[in-house]
This record gives sequence, C-alpha cells and structure tokens, in this order.
Amino acid sequence: MRQEFRKTIDIYTFALKSLYIIIDECYKTSIKHLYVKVVSMDKHNESSRVLRMRVREVTWLWHYLARAGVEFNECQLDSTTMRFQLRNHISTRDIEKLEYAKDTQFLPDEDFKWVDKSERQSAWLVRKALELLGERSLLPALATLPTRQQFIAIFDIWETRLSVKRRAIDTLKNEWREHQLDDKLFNWMKGEEEQAKCSMAWEWMIKHQPRLIRRASPWGSHAELMEFFDRQDITPAEKELFATKIKRRWSTRKTRENSPHKKQYNFVLANDVNAALNQLALKHKISRTKVLETLILHEAAGGLYLDKPAQIY
Repeated sequence: MRQEFRKTIDIYTFALKSLYIIIDECYKTSIKHLYVKVVSMDKHNESSRVLRMRVREVTWLWHYLARAGVEFNECQLDSTTMRFQLRNHISTRDIEKLEYAKDTQFLPDEDFKWVDKSERQSAWLVRKALELLGERSLLPALATLPTRQQFIAIFDIWETRLSVKRRAIDTLKNEWREHQLDDKLFNWMKGEEEQAKCSMAWEWMIKHQPRLIRRASPWGSHAELMEFFDRQDITPAEKELFATKIKRRWSTRKTRENSPHKKQYNFVLANDVNAALNQLALKHKISRTKVLETLILHEAAGGLYLDKPAQIY
C-alpha cells in the first residue's frame, strides 16, 4: 500500500515537472515572439516617421548618415526616394540623435520668416552663409533643394551653438537690408520697356566692362540684372557709376528716338563764346541747344549779323 502511494506520488511529481517545463518553454517562446513583435512595431513606426519627416529633418539625417559612411544613391534630397533610402539605414539611436539635434542645433522657423521665396534674396544669402562658414561651394545634395531651403539647411547642419547661429542670422539680416539700399539705382529700369532697358544695359557693359560679364548670360529682366550685380565683387560707388552712365545712355537714346529730325553735333567753342552761351541760357531759362537753335533760325530768316561780319568783331 505504501509502495503504491509512493509510486503515485512519483508519477504526479514527474507530471508536474513536465508541465512546468512545458509552461516555461511556452513562456519563453511567447516572450521571444512578443519581443520580435515589439521590435517589428518599432521598426514600422520608425519607417512611417521617416516617410512623414519635414525637409529639415531629412536633410539633417542625410548629412549625419553620410558623414558616418552611408552611401546614398543620387536623388532629390526632399523626395520620397531619399526618405526610403533613409528608412533602410536608420536606427533608434539615429532618431534619438535627430531629436537632440533639433533641440540643440535647429533654429526655430520664426528665425527664417524674414527670408522670402524670391530667388534673388535666397541666392545672395546662400553665398554669404557659405562665405561665413569658409566654404567655397554648396554640397551637391543640398543644391537639389529650393534656394531658400538651401540657406536653412546650411544653418541646420552647421555644428555650433544656437547662440552663434542666431548672431550670424542677425548679421546677415542687417547686411541684406544694407545691400538693398543700392536697389534704387536701378529702379528706373522696372516696368515700361524693361526688356529694352536691360538689353541696352547689357550692350553698355559689353563695351565698357567686358571683364565683369565675361562669364555671364545676357539678362532680360530687372530681376536678372539685380542678381548679376549681387554676384559681382564691386563697391557701391562703382555700382552707382555704372547705373548713372547706363541711365544717361538710355536717356540719350530716347531723346534721339523722340526727335527723328534732330541729330547730335559737336562744336568746338572758344571759352568766351561758351560763357556767353551759358549766360543766354540762364537769362532766358532755356537750354544751350535751344539758344543755338533760336539764334541760327533768326539769322537764317533775317540775316542780321552774318551779312555784316565786320560788325561782329
């Protein structure tokens, strides 16, 4: 009886141990599957997030991974193709790095609100920002972005303190305002006959400043002309001189066009005759040309003086 009881106990003990082993294996398997599932979900969430990323985040991640040795196929930086490539390479740690960079290296969008979408301002700012950083050219991938976004990207990937970046932004903002002060020199070219004025300005530059336009393309609008002068290393005084002479050339051309029966002539006058001509113009409040026209026509009609040359002297 005692032997049978012990035998029964041994059978139950073995059964319990076997059940324990089975339960333990099931638990481990469940945990493993759960872990794989969680990791898979994390991967899915990271992938989905990359596809929804803003261009500033995409640009920073691309630059970070490229510097780490990741090779990307060439494509537009702000594109679905680039986001798919990033998705294949990023890790949770990379996402953490991005979040840290957004807190420590990204200036707020508000700091760039003064930068409009015009090609001229953005192109000028990109050149100045590169000069500020001591860079000679823009990274090829960044060049695929709109020009305004190129400027923002330069600041996002610049590894320095936010306070330094903000001072640089303020400096460029003030420099742009000063740069615009010279715009008034060429405002007369906008609007009516704009293309003809720009064409004439190009002709003047070919004749008088061939070195400056050696690698330039003819401009056909006021905006293109302004972008050309933005890229030139000339002083405000030089720019003013060019604008004055170009405007004078245009005025002369229009005067000739509006006076088809008139032609320009050059005379050599004695100093006393020139002084007398000036006095007559001031006295009668007319131009020197008008004085000469009036005197010549009157003489031609009446013959008051030239028929008696001796009386003139």
